[in-house]
Amino acid sequence: MNILFVTREYPPFEVGGVAKHTFYLVKHLRRLGASCRVLSFGDPRYSGEGVVFVEPSSSIISRSNRPLLEDVKIPLDIYRLTRAARGLIGEGGFDLVHVEEPYVGAFVTHGRKITTVHDTSYGELKSILHYSVNIPNMKRALFYALLGFWLELVCIASSRLVIAPYRHVKEELVRVYRVGEEMVKVVGNGLEIPESWGVTAKAEAKGKLGLEEDELLVFTAAQHVARKRLDTLVEAVRLLREEGVEGFHVVICGDGPLRHEVLGLVGKYGLGDVIHLPGWVSEEQLALYYRAADIFVLASEYEAGPISLLEAMASGAAVISSDIDGFPRLIRDGVDGLLFPVGDPWALSRSVVRLMEDPGLRLRLSGSARTIAEGFDWMKVAEETLNLYEGLL
Repeated sequence: MNILFVTREYPPFEVGGVAKHTFYLVKHLRRLGASCRVLSFGDPRYSGEGVVFVEPSSSIISRSNRPLLEDVKIPLDIYRLTRAARGLIGEGGFDLVHVEEPYVGAFVTHGRKITTVHDTSYGELKSILHYSVNIPNMKRALFYALLGFWLELVCIASSRLVIAPYRHVKEELVRVYRVGEEMVKVVGNGLEIPESWGVTAKAEAKGKLGLEEDELLVFTAAQHVARKRLDTLVEAVRLLREEGVEGFHVVICGDGPLRHEVLGLVGKYGLGDVIHLPGWVSEEQLALYYRAADIFVLASEYEAGPISLLEAMASGAAVISSDIDGFPRLIRDGVDGLLFPVGDPWALSRSVVRLMEDPGLRLRLSGSARTIAEGFDWMKVAEETLNLYEGLL
């Protein structure tokens, strides 16, 4: 079976979780005997037998906020990627085409086209409207409202099957996009389970990162966009500082259009000594942070399938998550992690204090979280996806 994957991002040119999802799905499909080729934006010098990169002329895979002129060129890059996809398909030999990002695959045509919708323009737009008004948010809102929503509809209409990572995304597609329920299949995300975890691994990772072993590390990794609600975490730290709570350090990895706003909030409250924003880090460095983290925070108000939360649970962190649809719904409050209402910094700060003051609770929650994470496997995801392919064939 020969499959062409069309996506916006692919390692090492990562922007969000789609790159990781595509990479591991392709990796395990190949282990199952499928032949996979990937078409994505990136530096053509990194192209090889299994992946073709198209050089972008716009901000389409930029990790931070870019000038408006680069944003305006995004439709041109979508056109160029579409032409590249049609060229590869025209050579023949592909049994299926799997689009991993509907925005870039809307005009890619094939008799057996499958599209994965990781999150919707509708969900993104709702989150932006709940956030403060600024230029990066206005640009993203215009994209999702005018272009993104339309591209999703076109891509779905030309697909034989649509995959959603969690049921609430399927419900959005059925209710808002009017997609037939039988056309949307739910296939969750997977996880590569790290072998090293626990107290020993945590102390070793902290040492490599230059952190004190007895200093509590509160960690999150997220693209700096509205739906991640990083402002809630910063506000929670402000409350902790005002109460005189000490003995913890916060690291927020990642980048994105709202990085300037997050940094501004940290500076406004004078939290530069307790909150560190290293930007994008390598996968090796990110794995160290996961292992070193005592507490992992997911403050999002909208998620499709947060791989970062799964990775934190697998690495031995006690997790605090906003109480939202999707994977966090699997977390039992007080058993596998702690849940707090979306956008409530006071509730988040109470959860952090609770875990700081009770090492036994942190240990119990991290152990239970690890057990849940072990139930997620990329090979299982690949097998379910392969079954859908065979159904179309």
